[in-house]
Amino acid sequence: VGLQVFSSTDQGVDWSIITSATLMTSAPLLLAFLLFQRQFVQSFMRAGIR
Repeated sequence: VGLQVFSSTDQGVDWSIITSATLMTSAPLLLAFLLFQRQFVQSFMRAGIR
């Protein structure tokens, strides 16, 4: 994984950068899922009924 780029031999891993990058990556996906959750469930139910 690309997390090795954020580690340095002097101070170790800069967790604030890793945490903020993880949040910036996962927040839009979570927000999109929460906004479209009803449509996801309805489409799965319609596909299962047919």
